[in-house]
Amino acid sequence: MKENEIKISVVVPVYNSETYIEGCIEALLSQNYPVDHYEIIMVDNNSKDCSPEIIKRYPDIKYLKRDKQGSYAARNKGILHAKGEIIAFTDADCEPSVDWLRNIEDAFRQPEINVIIGRNQFASDSYILSMLTGYEAAKAAYAFSNDDKTVYYGYTNNMATRKELFDRLGLFLEISRGSDVIFVRRVVDDYSCDAVRYFDNITVRHLEISNQYAYFRKRYIYGKSFKNYNKIKNARSLTTKERLKVFKATCKTNHYSLTKSGLLFIILIIGAFYFELGRKGGHLYNETRYNYIP
Repeated sequence: MKENEIKISVVVPVYNSETYIEGCIEALLSQNYPVDHYEIIMVDNNSKDCSPEIIKRYPDIKYLKRDKQGSYAARNKGILHAKGEIIAFTDADCEPSVDWLRNIEDAFRQPEINVIIGRNQFASDSYILSMLTGYEAAKAAYAFSNDDKTVYYGYTNNMATRKELFDRLGLFLEISRGSDVIFVRRVVDDYSCDAVRYFDNITVRHLEISNQYAYFRKRYIYGKSFKNYNKIKNARSLTTKERLKVFKATCKTNHYSLTKSGLLFIILIIGAFYFELGRKGGHLYNETRYNYIP
C-alpha cells in the first residue's frame, strides 16, 4: 500500500476484547472501499487476554501498543501514527457495516462538515433492541440538528473527523470517559453546530449490547461520563419535553402499536433511572473492558 493513497485511517483501541475483536477485524477488512485507500490501526492498551495474538494474525493491520491506560490514550497514539486525511473511530466490540468507509468519505464531500456521527445498532434486531436502536437514532438526529451547542455529544465507536482538527484543537483529553464529547464541543465552539453532522447510513453494530440489561448498564456508563465532561464543558442531557418529542417521533416513524410504544416507554424510564444513578455517583459494577466503569 502506498502511503500517499491512504484517505482514511481507522483507529481502534483494544483492551481485553478477545470475545469480539475478530468480528470487528473481519468487518473492517470486508469494506466495499478500495483496500489501498484505508489503513486499520489497532492500539493494544495492556490487554491481559488473547487480543494481541488475534490482531497479529492479520498482516494488513497496523499493530501498536500504548502503556498509559485508557481508551483515549490509545486512540491518541493511533492518531499520531495515522496517515489518512480522515480518521474513523470504532471500538473492538463493534462491527461496522460493509459500506461504512464509503459512506464516511461521501459525507465528507461537504466541506463544512468536520465531524461525522453515525448510527449505532445493537447486537441483534430483536423486538426490544430494534426499538432501542430506533429511539437512539431519533435522539441523535434531533440532537445533531439542534442549534443548542450544549446538547452536542460524541461517541467514538462510530465517529469520524478530519485529521487536521487534531492539529488545530489538540488530541483527546486523556481522561477516563467523556473525552469524545469534549472534543465535539470544542469543534462546535470553534466552528459552528453545522460542523458536526449525524448520518443515519453510517452504521456500526455494537455487539456488547445484546439485551436490554446491557443497554441499562450502558446508560449508567453515560451517566458517569456526564460527570466527567460536564466539569470541563457545560453540557446538558435532553429535557423531559425533548425526550418525549423524540419518543413520539420514534413511534410514529416506525409505526409502533400502542402496546409496543408502551413497552418502549417503560424501558426508556428504566434507562433514565440508570443514567441518573451513574450521574449521581452510584456504584453498579467493576471494570473488565473499556465498556465498564473503573
